[in-house]
Parts: sequence; structure tokens; C-alpha cells
Amino acid sequence: MKSTPHDPAPSDPQPPSDWEAIVAGKLLPAPDNPEHLEADAVRQVLLWRHAKTTAVVVSAQEAEGFYQQLQLTKRSNAWQGWGQRLIWGVGLVLLGFGAGYGLVKWSTTPLVKTSEQPTTNTPLTLPDLDHITHQVTQPATLSDLPTLVVLPAGRFSMGCSAGWDDELGGCRDNEFPAHRVQIDSFELGKYEITVGQFKRFVDETQYKTTAEQTGEGCTVADPKMAGRWILHPASHWRSPGFAQTDVHPVVCISWDDTQHYIAWLNKTTGQTYRLPTEEEWEYAARGGKVTAFFWGSQPSRNFANYQGQGELDQWQYTAPVGQFSSNAYGLHDMSGNAWEWVQTCWRDNYDAVAASTCDQRLRARRGGAWDNQPPSLRSAYRSQGHELERSFLYGFRVARSLR
Repeated sequence: MKSTPHDPAPSDPQPPSDWEAIVAGKLLPAPDNPEHLEADAVRQVLLWRHAKTTAVVVSAQEAEGFYQQLQLTKRSNAWQGWGQRLIWGVGLVLLGFGAGYGLVKWSTTPLVKTSEQPTTNTPLTLPDLDHITHQVTQPATLSDLPTLVVLPAGRFSMGCSAGWDDELGGCRDNEFPAHRVQIDSFELGKYEITVGQFKRFVDETQYKTTAEQTGEGCTVADPKMAGRWILHPASHWRSPGFAQTDVHPVVCISWDDTQHYIAWLNKTTGQTYRLPTEEEWEYAARGGKVTAFFWGSQPSRNFANYQGQGELDQWQYTAPVGQFSSNAYGLHDMSGNAWEWVQTCWRDNYDAVAASTCDQRLRARRGGAWDNQPPSLRSAYRSQGHELERSFLYGFRVARSLR
């Protein structure tokens, strides 16, 4: 009897390729994979196109900064085939339109806040990143001295840019105006300073933190009244109110505490560590990207530890450092986990008057923390506090100049 062919059994749906996943925002590109970087550049162009249709103003500086990043990617990878033609074909068209439009409008029209933007455009729908498993990259052990990575020199747009940073309800007044900043190459801590690293400093110096010296403790959430904060005498870096190990970020740290740690670190190593400036911090946090977060335009628990709420979050409080994927510069936890003090004194905004009258008693903090809502995690978001202020949300990471 002659056999008859059968139709092949339907196969299971194939998972998306890395290329498709990166373009959709479901996967971070590997920095040493040219195909991944090419796909990421496509995603950035698509985001740029969307932003251009919703922003009233696209300045020449914004166009320059965006395409400078694409050009750096192109120089560092041997791009070939249709990907190169697509990127640079679309790019040249957008650059001509964006830069031309910006040159006409830039000198006469300020950046426009979210509330002033048209609402008739269909918003870009991004995938739900919360169902994607994040990469666990924490090393098995950490040194009791900080590990630093070298960041390249570059220029970027600091502050709130319409169409990019004004996500999740818009930007705050202290994030304006957006302005171009040149950053020299420098080193920055790969991770936030950990409990174990701070413990070595205390063991060798017998230092008492601000929370311990004053006897007033550290600021924590009032367990008796939601939304209220109190100084709790028993709370300090060793006991912030929740369990930590040596690889968690140290918290309950004041700006003044960071200066004592850095002085010890410099004496111990013979180096010249410091806190990053606010400009350096934002440059590092953006990771070369123009979106509100280094991974895209919408928050995701796969890339940051924030708003601890039991089952909604793997870590209700701080997470061990390095549990989330790094950004393109190899830095972990720049968004969420712990607020990070920076060296710069506080200025109310970025205009010339504010920059010249900053209050030396107040210092800027960046990055948001484990208890914050997503808007506070945006790369442009800023906060401030007195140099002796401390909280179970506040930590830091160190930097070092290269010249």
C-alpha cells in the first residue's frame, strides 16, 4: 500500500530573536555584540521618531547628542548589510529634519513641559517588561574596597528634554532647562558602596556615623502612620530597620559620612577618590541613552529595585548590589536601590543664577531608592538634603578623576 505524505505537525511559536527582542525593548544589548548594538540603534531611532511627533520643540543640541551616540556605535563596530543602510538612511532623514527644525526654533522657544504638549498623537506602546526575567550579574564575592569602571569622555543633554525625559507625569521645575554638558573621562563605582565595604572603614577607624553621633538615629517610615517619617534612635547603618548582608548597599548615610569614608579610602589606597559631580552622575546613569531610563521609556522591575511592595518586588527593601543588569557603561543600580549622594551643592534649577548661588549646606542626591515610585528613578530626576540628613533610603558610590 502506497503511503501518503502527512502535513507536518504545527510547531510551537518561535521565541523572538535577540534582534527583535532588543528592538522591542525586551532585552538589553550585550556591549560586545555588534548585532545587538545595531538592533539597539534601530530602537533608539524608532524612539526618536516617536518623540519628534510628540515634542513641540526638537533642538539642534538634542539632535546632535542623539546622533553623536549613534556615530560612536558605528565607529566601534563594523556595520554591514541592510542594518547599516536602514540606520543611516533613516538617521540622515531624521537628522536633517530634526536639526533643521531645531535650528529654527531653538533660539526663540524654550523646551516645553508635558502639560503644554499636544495630546492628539497616539502614544508609543512599549512591551510589558515586567514579565521578562532579568539577568543576575552579581559576583559571588565583592572586595572590601570599591570596584571602579572607566567611563569615556562625551557630551550629553542634562536635565529634562521634551519628548524624552518627560515620562510618567512630566518633569519637575528643578530639571529645567535641558543643557549640553561636556564630561571628561573618569572612573565611577561599579556598585553602590556596600555594608561590607563600609564595615571595613568603621572597623579600622572606629568612626561613628551622623545617626550614631547625634543619638537621634536614622530617618525611617513611621510604622504607626503611613506617609510620615521619623528619626528612630535605634536605626543606623548596622540596623536600618530591615535585614542586610555585606553585599547590600549601605544606607542611613549622611553626606558628611561619605566625606569621612572617602578620606579614609584615600589614605588607605593612596588614591584620590571623591563623590561624583551631579553632571557626572547623570551622564553615567543615562549610559549613553536619551530615554527616561537607561533601558527605555517605561519603568521595569527587571532593571531596578523600587517601590517595595511584597509580591510585586523580589526585594521588599534593598537588593544586594549587582542583581540587575548593568547599563552600557557597566554600572549597576544607578536607578533605584538607594539614593546616592553627589559632591555638588544643591541648585534650584539649571539656569545661570541658580548655578551661581548654590547652598553649600545642601547637597544633591540622585537615582531614587527601593521605596520610591517610578518617576523618581528617571535619569534626570533630582532631590536634595542637608549634609547631615540621613535615611534608610540614602547611600552612595565613589568616583575618581583620571587626571
